[in-house]
Amino acid sequence: MLDIPALGPTGPYRTRNRTTVTDASGVPARELASVPGLVVSHWIDQLRASAPLPVAQAADVLAKAADVFADQEVLGDDLDAHERRVAELTGTPLTVVRECDRLITATLRDVARTASAARPAGCAPAGTAVSTSLPAGAAWRRTGDVFAVHAAGNSPGVHAMWPEALALGYRVVVRPSNRDPLTPLRLVTALREAGVPATQLVVAPCDHATADLIIERSDRAVVYGGQDVVDKYRNRADIRPQGPGRSKLVVAADADRDTGLELARTGALYHAGTACTATTGVLVEHDPAGFAAELAAALAEVTPAGPLSDTALLPCMPEADARRLATAVLDRAGDAVVHLAPRAERLGDTGSMAALTPAVVELTSPKDPLLSYEMPFPCVWVAPFERGTTHVLDGSLVLSLHTEDLGLIAAASELTSVSNVYRSRPTSWVHPDVPHDGFLGEFLMRATGLALADENETRSDT
Repeated sequence: MLDIPALGPTGPYRTRNRTTVTDASGVPARELASVPGLVVSHWIDQLRASAPLPVAQAADVLAKAADVFADQEVLGDDLDAHERRVAELTGTPLTVVRECDRLITATLRDVARTASAARPAGCAPAGTAVSTSLPAGAAWRRTGDVFAVHAAGNSPGVHAMWPEALALGYRVVVRPSNRDPLTPLRLVTALREAGVPATQLVVAPCDHATADLIIERSDRAVVYGGQDVVDKYRNRADIRPQGPGRSKLVVAADADRDTGLELARTGALYHAGTACTATTGVLVEHDPAGFAAELAAALAEVTPAGPLSDTALLPCMPEADARRLATAVLDRAGDAVVHLAPRAERLGDTGSMAALTPAVVELTSPKDPLLSYEMPFPCVWVAPFERGTTHVLDGSLVLSLHTEDLGLIAAASELTSVSNVYRSRPTSWVHPDVPHDGFLGEFLMRATGLALADENETRSDT
């Protein structure tokens, strides 16, 4: 059984209290250190006392870390071996793990640009020295010193986000998910080998009580979880909750229907349906019942496969967990029309591992709360849509509208609880210049006004 340590300011840290991590078939596969609260509190004190990585050097260091992450052995594994371990542990298709790791390395190499994307035009860049060359204006400055990350385990791609905080001068404490502790361990090790001091970046697996302590001891925190997490931290300005995406696609009557079906299929299957940008709800302006039936037929063609297969598109997990999730969807559906019922498909000689197949359920109203009921597999709720009722689309991380009507796009872009609006793209579409849920810099930084009198102004004032 693989022993997974924490990474403290002085190196690997092993604890007496440990958490057993099972693989996608439910078999114990890893033992993960569980760091006590007093130790984590001391680590955060050390992070806070450490001088930040100079902004001018950060881009080079993080680019070097990308090379280490992608091209060198880390903790005894090259990247291919690491990705296979992650796929076997989490049940995430290997193709998805590879895509996420490419995203991590691309982000590391582009961090100088992405870190400045949120900076207002009127602010001098982060790291700009105070001098009389900027006698009056504003500078882009941190709102704190220590940034905590309570990582999710649904996708390795969540770890492409937080290295930006290092580039902005934050010291970072990562609390990994029990489901995937391997990705942050590899990434943090690569960052340290590239030149990030260990006193600026730690990995602290721990229990829930200690996780809460990390949040309270840090200046800023991003926390992944369900609706309960969103509700818990909704009114905390120092915490950015990352909850369900509830991403939706609108297929208007004026758009090509076959393209709309492909957009729905692509979005539903994105990252095996586990990503917050995977399509959860589809609203159809013309013949939603027919659309649901066609989408069900398309998704029914997906062949279940183990996570190491190049053809895998579905999440794998212990068979009992897959059956529980499938039953939850059918119970929730109630009297709704189930065009494609999910099932736990046991995978050959993989013990008790099963792939969870897609679901498509037709709803009678776009106001049905099931339209936003998100599950960790490809599960799509289809409902009717009428022009002039764009308010039913609010509360979506991503809203894609397949339409020729720019007025409809404009109306959707005014919705205050929609983070991203696309036209005729899958909800899963990504681009380095388009923020995932706003820019991280909006949360970590602020404009600090500066007015520095030069010598002549000082003499005239006196």
